[in-house]
Amino acid sequence: MANNAVVNSQYNGNLAGEIFVEAFKKADTIGKGAITILPNVIGSGYLPTLTNTAQLAAYSCGFDTTGAVTYTDKEVATKKYEIKNEFCKDKFHQTFQAMQAGLYGASNDIPATIQDAILLSLVERMGELVDDQIWNGTGVTGSFAGLLPQFVADGTVRDIVGTVSTVANVQAAIQEVYLDIPEEIIGESDLIIAVSPNVARNYKLSQIGNYMVGSPVGDKELDFIGVPVISIAGLPSNTILAYRTKNIGFLTGLEADMNNVTIKDMDESDLSGNVRTKIVFTAGVGYSFGSEIVYSRV
Repeated sequence: MANNAVVNSQYNGNLAGEIFVEAFKKADTIGKGAITILPNVIGSGYLPTLTNTAQLAAYSCGFDTTGAVTYTDKEVATKKYEIKNEFCKDKFHQTFQAMQAGLYGASNDIPATIQDAILLSLVERMGELVDDQIWNGTGVTGSFAGLLPQFVADGTVRDIVGTVSTVANVQAAIQEVYLDIPEEIIGESDLIIAVSPNVARNYKLSQIGNYMVGSPVGDKELDFIGVPVISIAGLPSNTILAYRTKNIGFLTGLEADMNNVTIKDMDESDLSGNVRTKIVFTAGVGYSFGSEIVYSRV
């Protein structure tokens, strides 16, 4: 049965596409490079874990080992997911007929057809869903096994009891996470501090009085003593994380799967006047070393 698509606007202008394409969040975690993408994974993928207990010993002839190197693979299962919709295309005709007639020029920013507008909105919506699932998925049917629940269940993750973020306390909260980062990774080039949007906003505001920032005009790139601070839309409020991006993986069948969306005009087969859309992709998330991850939450 077709969804009841409701169009309240009578606007036929050159920004008509914005009626249907809301400002959905894209997958911040992937788009901002805050996670490593492992493509071409079929079924389960494996993330490497390595421990080395080697010790110094006095020199002697022969070969006596003084420790052990243990390599194991951590399995991350990928699952197949889909998003399907069906709706009556007639409700969209009035809004898009002027665009289709070419009355507003060759705009590359506003979709010129119903199909393009629908596809764009689906891709944006998919980005929002994937970003949320990467971190918060519960692992039940139709859901990723998200990273944050995995962190909570892992006793090796460095857990910090945080506070509700304010402009006054945000720098102290980020400093607490920074100080808990293991020394062996503190200088790594892929080390980041990932924060929820409210923490990022408070951190920016806290720097207005700082002589290095001074003016509130213009956006500012964030870091904490040289470690990039990245705002991630999918993180719950008051969350602060520190980790190496190489330590956390997003596994998928193909990189192109993230852009694989199909739209079908059903008039071609059953004259129903409906449009069907479908997105299918495989995905899973995981990490290798819990002891390298710092997680502060309320």
